[in-house]
Amino acid sequence: MDDWESGIGLALFPLVAVFAWLPWYLPIFRVNRFAAPRSQRIVLGVAPIVCLTFLVLCLEKLAAKAVRESAVYGFSYTALGAAALGICSLLFPFFGVSARDDVLERRNPAALLAIVGALLGATLCFVGGNIGEGPGVEVVITSAGAALSSWFFLWYFADVLSGRRISDRITVERDPGSGVRLAGLLAGNGVILGAAAAGDWIPNRFLHDFALSAWPALPLTGIAGWRRTCRQTGRR
Repeated sequence: MDDWESGIGLALFPLVAVFAWLPWYLPIFRVNRFAAPRSQRIVLGVAPIVCLTFLVLCLEKLAAKAVRESAVYGFSYTALGAAALGICSLLFPFFGVSARDDVLERRNPAALLAIVGALLGATLCFVGGNIGEGPGVEVVITSAGAALSSWFFLWYFADVLSGRRISDRITVERDPGSGVRLAGLLAGNGVILGAAAAGDWIPNRFLHDFALSAWPALPLTGIAGWRRTCRQTGRR
């Protein structure tokens, strides 16, 4: 990482992280306390911290040598991870589950399970993008970005394939089992895509190697959406 990159990491990434997480944390304190119980609020508040702690531990053990040996670089990459996860959290409502609307205001435990699984899956994708040697922060952004983009696409694909039944079962019918299954799918895809993004950076082979390692996530997602469609058809 060059000096200008470390400067951006120290100045820009923390600022983006703060603004990205404000819509997550402010409602925990502002939404009517008679809505969501304290236990759900605690889970929403602690889950991102646990994910960020996991990221820090992985950076200390598995990141590039320059990151492991420099406190400045380590902080910059941690701040980048916090910013990336915060941006991901802002996108969750577009995929059917909202921490504020479904958990804090509607006291929906199924949505809470799905959201925690989504946070874990996104964290695993970003962690994978940090594993291995590379020339700079742009490599992390490219690798983690490929994993996260694929992860969000597969989430959308599963919901569309199920005829929107996955999100409806969680947000409308408040089914905890559906929340667990979606959380498992998102975390499982995070493992697969994060592993696909990991490794030393080889520019002319990255996309090939990523696709070669990431393909199991597609049939896994297809099976999850197809099973939900079959259950819906069976009920009719």
